[in-house]
Amino acid sequence: LKANLWIAIFSFIGNYWYTHYFYGVLKANYTFQAHRLNDVPIAMYLMTHAYFMFYHVLSNAVLRKIRGKYQSNAGRFIYQCGVVAAMSYSTAFMESLTICGFPYYVFEDRDMAYTLGSAFYGIYFLVSFPMFLRVDEDVRADGKGLSKAVAAALPAGAVEAMGGRMTHHSVFWEAMGSGMAVLCMLDFVRLYLGLDFKML
Repeated sequence: LKANLWIAIFSFIGNYWYTHYFYGVLKANYTFQAHRLNDVPIAMYLMTHAYFMFYHVLSNAVLRKIRGKYQSNAGRFIYQCGVVAAMSYSTAFMESLTICGFPYYVFEDRDMAYTLGSAFYGIYFLVSFPMFLRVDEDVRADGKGLSKAVAAALPAGAVEAMGGRMTHHSVFWEAMGSGMAVLCMLDFVRLYLGLDFKML
């Protein structure tokens, strides 16, 4: 349930807000007739949930393997960051490549969509892959006690009841925070490219 909650929030934010960056930066557009929410076909909100759940379950498997195989140190951290970056770009690229067969999602410049667009889309996963890993991981800072920020947000007795696991409340706010981090990063790229932004 917590994993679905996290993905539902993150994918909703992605469709509602981030799609407009694809419309503006990459000149992408959905051309099929559909009921829309904020000019995004409602069916895409549902499809994104399924895609994102699949991507994040796979990323969790890889990241847990790294954490289980290597001792926690700077080398593992750097390696894990590299793996997250590689998975982020390759996930975005493969989705861009496979969606090219869908005739109702068009780009002004398809080559740019594959290269720059994949890097742009990969920003989602740079944030979400490591953050999603935290869902139902032990949130205690040192394995002995909760971090001060998490402990302050929990009601009395919650720590013992959940055995160091995140609450639904924490999952909600971490997904919202991850969504905001991605939104900021997308906008920094847009500003760097000198592009105007408007919600269509």
